[in-house]
Amino acid sequence: MMAERKAQAQKRWSRGALVGLGAFGLAFLIHHLGILQPLEWKSWDLRLRLFSEPGRASRDIFIFLIDQYSLDVYEKEQGLTWPWPRQLYSAVVDYLKTAGARAVFFDLTFTESSPYGVEDDENFAAAIVRAGNAFLPLALSQKDEFFEEAPATLLERFAITPASLPQKFFPDAVSASLPVPALLEACRGAGNVLFRPDTDGIFRRLPLAHRFSGLSIPSVPLALARFLGREKELSRIPVDGEGRLIIRYHGPAGTYTSFSLAAIINSWARLEEGLEPQVRPEEFAGKIVFVGASAAGLLDLRPTPLSPVYPGVEIQATVLDNILSRDFIRIQPRLLFVLLLFVFSLLTAVGASLVRKIWLQVVFFFICLALPFAAAWPAFVAGVWLEFVVPEFAVMSGFIAASLLNYGVEGKQRRFIKGVFSHYLSPEVIDRIIDNPSLLRLGGERREVTSFFSDVAGFTAISEALSPEELVNFLNEYLSEMTEIILESGGTLDKYEGDAIIAFWNAPLDQPDHALRACRAALRCQARLSELGPRFREKAGRPVTMRIGLSSGPAVVGNMGSSRRFDYTAMGDTVNLASRLEGACKLYRVPILASEETYCQAQDVVMAREVDTIRVVGRARPVNVYEIVREKDRASAEEVSRLKRFAEAREAYKSRAWDNAMELFGQIEADPLAALYLARLKSLRENPPPEDWDGVFVLKEK
Repeated sequence: MMAERKAQAQKRWSRGALVGLGAFGLAFLIHHLGILQPLEWKSWDLRLRLFSEPGRASRDIFIFLIDQYSLDVYEKEQGLTWPWPRQLYSAVVDYLKTAGARAVFFDLTFTESSPYGVEDDENFAAAIVRAGNAFLPLALSQKDEFFEEAPATLLERFAITPASLPQKFFPDAVSASLPVPALLEACRGAGNVLFRPDTDGIFRRLPLAHRFSGLSIPSVPLALARFLGREKELSRIPVDGEGRLIIRYHGPAGTYTSFSLAAIINSWARLEEGLEPQVRPEEFAGKIVFVGASAAGLLDLRPTPLSPVYPGVEIQATVLDNILSRDFIRIQPRLLFVLLLFVFSLLTAVGASLVRKIWLQVVFFFICLALPFAAAWPAFVAGVWLEFVVPEFAVMSGFIAASLLNYGVEGKQRRFIKGVFSHYLSPEVIDRIIDNPSLLRLGGERREVTSFFSDVAGFTAISEALSPEELVNFLNEYLSEMTEIILESGGTLDKYEGDAIIAFWNAPLDQPDHALRACRAALRCQARLSELGPRFREKAGRPVTMRIGLSSGPAVVGNMGSSRRFDYTAMGDTVNLASRLEGACKLYRVPILASEETYCQAQDVVMAREVDTIRVVGRARPVNVYEIVREKDRASAEEVSRLKRFAEAREAYKSRAWDNAMELFGQIEADPLAALYLARLKSLRENPPPEDWDGVFVLKEK
């Protein structure tokens, strides 16, 4: 049995392993083709929203914003419309120089000369030179859509050596838009600010450099990091295959401390007048300042994972923060991803194949669904973008495929077993066969059982009195009622033989109380038949009674027959004895006869009386037989008294005290068995048995 179960489990394991490999291959192909990449991006956005920590944002980075308030102030008070005169930016540069800021970056386009005249550009350039720490933007495009305001040779001093970069391959730019030459020559450094979002329009990654005219032009964050003394660390920045850094956003727009640019310009003006500034410059000592726009009309708002409207300048500030604090998001190690994908696929498919109960399958499915998250979350904490969607796809596809295969391979078998055997076996037995279909193979095992044999008294007369249709209807109702009781008590229906019911207990399931179960089932059958007596009498045209024989002992139980047609049955002397006892009920005029072994196993619960010691046809050894009367806790005092008098009379009979026995049996009224003994005693008195008489009565008929 154990070997067969192991073989079944091995088959399920092998089937699950094949499904798991298939799920792994499909998931890996989908990953390679990028079919689920948009969903992966969304899952990453969700991780950022759930686990981002605004408190991690550097307090050394500030942002000055040209917000709507700034635009309104200068338009209403000074009549200045956009674009502003560059002398305002000169004020910002001088203010930060006074403050002792480490660096300042203007995320504003200066590709055209100031509409306020050349002097405006020259003054701004002079301020930049005085500060010595100002950076300007370059716009490098991978499309031929920009024209050059200055020769590309001016970019040579901003280029970075390939050795300083984390890899050799970066996007190629085919066109550039540069600041006016005066500003480009004056600035301390410059970097690219133009980069593309992912295909869903969200900005998640930023290229650290672009190739343009044979030069490696850094991004603004990279250029600033070099200026701030981090050049030796730049080559260790993690990037993807296109040289892009995954941006680790710490929070939504406004995560970095920002000020309205109007407040800063006003503070500089008040300082020049000797007044208390609106914002004290000491606050920016040793800090890095980004100057950009947040007003909607200036078109520098970008969608990010944490905010649909996010100032472009704050994206640049975030990337610089990532570089300076080495707070990176690393690309998942390919080997780790493949290994986890393989493990998740195999585990889910094999588990779905092995787990049988529906509720356990549901629990197992949700556990497996949680596995990719359980891996992705600590990976996020450790700064690794471990893909989540493709492993989830592998889990779901592996589970669904394994479940469907189980349904197709084993479900059909289960439905067949349930459909066929539900009429013959109890639900517990059917479940065991479903768990171990090898029980349906030919062959048997030796077990101790209690066999049940019943018959309808006078069935021949009933069948002669009814039409075939009426007889079938009667039998169906009778057999259904009795079988239901047998199955409810855990019995196994062996077969029907006309009106006869053959059943047994303690196979295929172990039932230590099998004898008691059989006795209780026999009593319930008799009680139910009594309840249905009026209806059956009307159908059969006469009273309907049944005889039941019970016997406990060894038997061979299993599937008997041919390879094409077999039954789950019990065979052996124990079964034959139950059949003989059912026939003996007619002689002794009792409804239930049980062997001594059956009674001994159930005597603590059931009340019985010893009927006789008999030798049945085909069996040499005599057996004591008992009438099962009632369960003890339901017996009346009168029944107990009658059985006691009968036992005394029976003892007198066995000791050959014929007169005393006749007197005692004669005191028991309305008892067919007592009447039978009175007739037997009369015969024994007239024809005394030999001296070696053992009291065994030999049955002449089966």
